[in-house]
Amino acid sequence: MATIEYRQASRVYDPTRPAAVNRISLSIEDGEFLVLVGPSGSGKSTAMRMLAGLEPIDEGAVLIDGKDVSQTRARDRDVAMVFQSYALYPNMTARQNMAFALENARLPKAVIAAKVQRAADMLELGPLLDKKPSAMSGGQRQRVAMGRSIVRDPKVFCLDEPLSNLDAKLRVSTRAQIAALQRELGVTTVYVTHDQTEAMTMGDRVAVLQDGVLQQVDTPTHLYEHPGNTFVAGFIGSPGMTLLDGVTVRAGRALLGRDHGLDLGLPRELAGKVADAVIVGVRPEAWQIVGAGEEEPPGEAAVPVRVALVERLGAEAFAYCDAVTTPGSAVGVRGGRVAIRLEKGAAQIHVGQILQVRPAPGGCSFFDPVTEINLEYL
Repeated sequence: MATIEYRQASRVYDPTRPAAVNRISLSIEDGEFLVLVGPSGSGKSTAMRMLAGLEPIDEGAVLIDGKDVSQTRARDRDVAMVFQSYALYPNMTARQNMAFALENARLPKAVIAAKVQRAADMLELGPLLDKKPSAMSGGQRQRVAMGRSIVRDPKVFCLDEPLSNLDAKLRVSTRAQIAALQRELGVTTVYVTHDQTEAMTMGDRVAVLQDGVLQQVDTPTHLYEHPGNTFVAGFIGSPGMTLLDGVTVRAGRALLGRDHGLDLGLPRELAGKVADAVIVGVRPEAWQIVGAGEEEPPGEAAVPVRVALVERLGAEAFAYCDAVTTPGSAVGVRGGRVAIRLEKGAAQIHVGQILQVRPAPGGCSFFDPVTEINLEYL
């Protein structure tokens, strides 16, 4: 077990282009499960490889247990890596793959056998120990790759998108196994994924990266409910938060809808941080449908949207809607679509229908229109 610290760490492949990882500062506690998440090309795998010693650190430093390992060889860092491609030796059995690093370390055969058996028992690999990778499924190969790391008793686990080659059902079961295994072992773990569902369900904390820059680090729940900026708001959540640009602010109130009749509940302590406009974010579950049809319901302040797609997922359903243009309105919907989670029994909602919607009280997040940072953090 170990603590990990990135201190203004950077990786620069080409000095004429932005850094792949740009001055990341991040502390990871002993035994913590931290997930690095972001879109493709965000620098998350590079940041992990810098920790493992597979990429050089061009600026700053990476520390393990308070010791600067920036110039330490990968083999001497006591970091075990699980790759996306499994990286098993095809000519070896599962037992031989798991024992290989221990044999190179010249440990006694009895110790090797005990360590391999312990890892096999934890991962339910007993029947597979004498099989080669070609005779295994993808999930079984991934468990062997995990076992190969576990037998080493490392200070740190690094898992680089280990579930991306598995089918959807197997991903769900395997991620639960990995999370439970990490809790049992208590080993500090850094897990890389582009799947924000994996990040939200597995990590003690989640670190969001974009273009090599660390955007926010927090617990999954706080990250979802209090995104640090518009990128995090749109990336975290499935579907992501709907962002409304150019919402009018008058007398400390954020106003939307016909004749600016819909008050979005901008908190008083945040109102002084913006001038005449604000970006408003609304999660799919925070939208309320207050009517359907061309006309605004009597006595209701709402905004009209037209249903473009209904996605029914069994236990829940989502309507993806286009905003109905209001004459003279400067409000724009980022990405062009409003995502609304439908309540049970909403089978009558159909494509082409016009809905009157409004955010639930307290259901909005507010962002600065220039910096796009959540007003809560300014």
